[in-house]
Amino acid sequence: MLEKTNGYSYPKTDELIPITTFVSNLKFTGNKHDFSNDNYLPIIFIKAGNLFVDSQIQRFISQNMIKGAKRFDGNLVRPLYVFKRPNGKYSVADGQHQTVMGIFYTNLGENLELPCQVRIHPEHFTIEQCLMVEAEFFKALNFRRRNVGKVDKLRADIAIQDEQALRIEQKLDDMGIRVENIGCQTGPEVYGYDKIMEAHQHSGLVNVLKAIKLYISFQKNSKASKWNDVDKPLNGGLIGGISAIYYLLNTHLGEGDKSYALLTYLSDYLFKTKPTGKESIMADTAGVKQSVLIARRIVDRCNALTEIGVLTKKNGERLEYKIGEEVMFAAKLGDPSKM
Repeated sequence: MLEKTNGYSYPKTDELIPITTFVSNLKFTGNKHDFSNDNYLPIIFIKAGNLFVDSQIQRFISQNMIKGAKRFDGNLVRPLYVFKRPNGKYSVADGQHQTVMGIFYTNLGENLELPCQVRIHPEHFTIEQCLMVEAEFFKALNFRRRNVGKVDKLRADIAIQDEQALRIEQKLDDMGIRVENIGCQTGPEVYGYDKIMEAHQHSGLVNVLKAIKLYISFQKNSKASKWNDVDKPLNGGLIGGISAIYYLLNTHLGEGDKSYALLTYLSDYLFKTKPTGKESIMADTAGVKQSVLIARRIVDRCNALTEIGVLTKKNGERLEYKIGEEVMFAAKLGDPSKM
């Protein structure tokens, strides 16, 4: 039964049950071991100015998360997990964002005291041994959390120098971009990790680089007002679609008149199209075939302008033939509805 108070409905009696009841109802058993309060890590307060973050972890701090927080809320702060190294420095393994937010948003700044669980490295540990223990903890912590995304898993694997993760990081660096601060630190941020990696795999590095260069040129072009959100991350799906067009150009259209018409569309007409949101070139393209759908939409619009004589041959004569389905299929851009 529910009763209303101030417009809200509350149960007349709470539905709390002893957590021990929940445990007794579990259908499996665990290997028990001795434990006491001494096994907990002590919690002490440490000033933010006395906390350090390893450079390998520092690049994973999300500026978007800090910016979106708006303020530092003590009610949401949990104890930081901190390692004390033999040199006396406190290395934050978990809680970097809370620390940065506290310094950034409070008047106390570096004098803000934060609750910390402190784990002490053995005195004989080298810096390399400390780094390895902290990196292993960083990965274990991230994998135990629920709903850990692919980028978080990547971040954890990079921290422990996993070879596959490092190869992915190198690909992001080669593309000159960052995804949640992983990759090229001087490059633009890209939203859509899966899509940008799909673009790299499908279209190749050279074509992705061309797509990113075109995208950024539109962001800076005063005539391309619909693309001028220079402070926003680049869209990985849109990069994928444009990369697929460059793949089509470089592998299946050669240097003929069709190629000339499509390149002209990219340079002179694409920036006039709304890139994202409703009624955009990306509208209703979400899904595994997004890059294909975007690329096909670009080709369709190029063909439409060719048909009415806006786009022509190199010599200015009318181009009679459009980019057809056969070449689109060969370039892995066939109609998904017919695949």
